[in-house]
Amino acid sequence: MDNNTRYCSVFNPDFSETVAYNNPLFPAYVVYGFLSSYPDYSSISHWHKDMEFILIKKGAMTYNVNGSLIDLEEDSGIIVNSRQLHYGFSAEHNECEFICILLSPELLLENSWFYQNFIEPVTENAAYPYLYLKRNGWMASVMEKLENIYDSFGKKKGNPISYFELMEDYFSIMKILYEHLDVKNAVPMRESSDLASVRNMMTFIEEHYMEHITLADIALSGACCKSKCAVLFKKYLRDTPITYLTKLRLRKSLPTLLGSDKNIAAIAYEYGFGGASYYCETFKKYYGVPPLMYKKDQPSALSEP
Repeated sequence: MDNNTRYCSVFNPDFSETVAYNNPLFPAYVVYGFLSSYPDYSSISHWHKDMEFILIKKGAMTYNVNGSLIDLEEDSGIIVNSRQLHYGFSAEHNECEFICILLSPELLLENSWFYQNFIEPVTENAAYPYLYLKRNGWMASVMEKLENIYDSFGKKKGNPISYFELMEDYFSIMKILYEHLDVKNAVPMRESSDLASVRNMMTFIEEHYMEHITLADIALSGACCKSKCAVLFKKYLRDTPITYLTKLRLRKSLPTLLGSDKNIAAIAYEYGFGGASYYCETFKKYYGVPPLMYKKDQPSALSEP
């Protein structure tokens, strides 16, 4: 099993994810992951065009999809539909082992008529921003197909036949979903003004986190008042805007902390903290240990999370 999901991708300023596919020329990402490999046992809220499939093999975690919290236990899973804001985490810092599969709908774009009539009613269906999976009925078949994808494509790297097997299983999964979801009355997904505002505020924070920014600045970027800003962050990200900003600054500081010889004060000021003591205090609050102890435990230089 590869513990290699920690820094697998790059997050763009709008928090869309540029996925580091197993093969850059084939939009499929298939790995076995460990939640402990993410800082603070949490991914960062993001979105991508790919459909995301998670199967819990050991332990448990919570998934946040557009502000809805879904508890995933062992032998359950979730499908996160295309372009939904989401992330997985454990508030208690408990370990979770999982299969993570990202598949681009573009893999199924064989014929535009077929795609519009049989794929988009699933991937563009407003009724299904996500789907909780449990191992019974037709959902068990979906989970078995996902396990097949991991066994054939995730493990057998470079095997040409695994590409055929992945496509066969992906089509089978979409066929099952088309058969059992309410696609006849599908309403196309349209992003709400609130979610668009949240995306804009997240983008603003991403672009200005190294500067001194206030709640008023964040709210202005989302074209809303400060109280509405706080409500939206609580609804979609389960954090206050300032707490979200602080967590992002900490996460951004990790590559410099682990991969350079800069002192703590320099890192603190570089990433928007008022000083070394505040940085250390905040770091310990979220990561459980002071920065230098964290660095000692993880000496390898890391790329951008």
